[in-house]
Amino acid sequence: MTFDQLAKVLLVQACEEQDPNHKFILRYEREPAPHVNDVRDRTATGDPLHAGEVRVLERAERIVDRLTQTHPMFTSALAVLRVRTPVTLLIGCALVGGFLADPIGPAGHINLLNFPLLTLLLWNAVVYLVLLYNMVVSQPSRDRAQPGLPGLGEWLLGLVVKGQLSRLRSDRAESPDEVQWIAASLASYATRLLRSGRDLLVTHARSLLHAAAAALAVGVMVGLYLRGFSFLYKAGWNSTFMESQGVHTLLSFLFAPASWLLRIPIPGVEAIAELQGTARANAAIWIHFWAVTTVLFIVLPRTLLAMVGWFRTARLDADVQLPNNDPYFQRLLNPYRGKGLFIDVLAYSHRLKEADDRLMTFLNDAFGVLADIHVGSSVPYGARPPDFPSDPDRALCAVVLFNVAQAPEETHSEFLEELKATIRDRGRSNMLLVVLDCEAYAQIDHEKRLKERCQSWATLVQACGLQALKYRDPSGPPDVELQALSNCLWPGDFRVAR
Repeated sequence: MTFDQLAKVLLVQACEEQDPNHKFILRYEREPAPHVNDVRDRTATGDPLHAGEVRVLERAERIVDRLTQTHPMFTSALAVLRVRTPVTLLIGCALVGGFLADPIGPAGHINLLNFPLLTLLLWNAVVYLVLLYNMVVSQPSRDRAQPGLPGLGEWLLGLVVKGQLSRLRSDRAESPDEVQWIAASLASYATRLLRSGRDLLVTHARSLLHAAAAALAVGVMVGLYLRGFSFLYKAGWNSTFMESQGVHTLLSFLFAPASWLLRIPIPGVEAIAELQGTARANAAIWIHFWAVTTVLFIVLPRTLLAMVGWFRTARLDADVQLPNNDPYFQRLLNPYRGKGLFIDVLAYSHRLKEADDRLMTFLNDAFGVLADIHVGSSVPYGARPPDFPSDPDRALCAVVLFNVAQAPEETHSEFLEELKATIRDRGRSNMLLVVLDCEAYAQIDHEKRLKERCQSWATLVQACGLQALKYRDPSGPPDVELQALSNCLWPGDFRVAR
């Protein structure tokens, strides 16, 4: 899936979620194509999840066609978020800007210790240090420290995109409800697309900035050389704290690579001492040193970083993934998920209703229709975990269901530890999910007691290295169970969407 295709899917998601009563997108328009309903076609060949993503895209394109016919502004919304700056135009502007920025001035005096190119070099050194830091610090660590869209550049990107969307206007008369629906849909769409395409957009923006920085440096050097044909540049230096020996050491270190490439030695201490005070020596040699240093430490690295960014942008653009853990997509992909997965529901000291439709709906939404869900008899209090069927061709997910009306005890911890050991011995493709059934307390309508009991159970489960999922919790928002599922699966390295 490409980035433009993802934009269509997310636009449809935003419009549907802001229209729960099917007022603007009718129910029949949301129905999948008839050929999707045949389960045998979904499981016959290939990856069913991939086939599901294709069907979701086809459905989104069909709905987008209808939306753009009725509301042409949605066409503009899709175009606005394709953040693509012409590279040629950007590089041209940077070159012209660098050429017009005279780093020496009309006096023609170059201060070797206060040359503007030195500031440019130091700025690029800071950029390289930041890039090195980002390479050393892992991406998950940065995401935990800065959730959402971290960083000033990403914040500005989101501000620009949302600002452009807010200026869109329709060319047809609309009711207040319709205007409100469109505005809410566009706002949700921008937020979702910026979050889902964050890596792509940021990588593209960074590659443009690297290209612009390289072009700016080239423009400065070209302007410096062209002006050198018409003006006489003179070099000198002044310093309150440094003597000629220190200046010679600094310049020798700074221009060592350029001196080696040009085969021109750095002037000695005596020559440096003669330059102190008013600039009076010809600056040609120092301009050559600065030009080579700029190429080595600004132009070449920035060009390389820009090329790497462009290659990575192309790769990300061609391999955009659906946010499959989003409840909206879990339901759309429901008929294609769960192949090769066996779900064994263990109700611990707790009897389930024989036909618990809500539990089966939740498990189907969580793992997919193709999963084999088995709800066995309840596990007696104090009993050991049961023996699971041995099938190397199927992954196992043991779902332990605790009733929060019962007080958590050490016996429950022992059961979970034994179950963890069993799951661990079966291999990495097997999972464990702890579910807290809040229905008993929800019926007595005692929110404070329910919260306290859930916290007690959550503490016990966390002590076992697990995370509990609240089920049938009336205080939670809609879809909170599905949203929290990926974080509650142990050991957590299995893709929920499959």
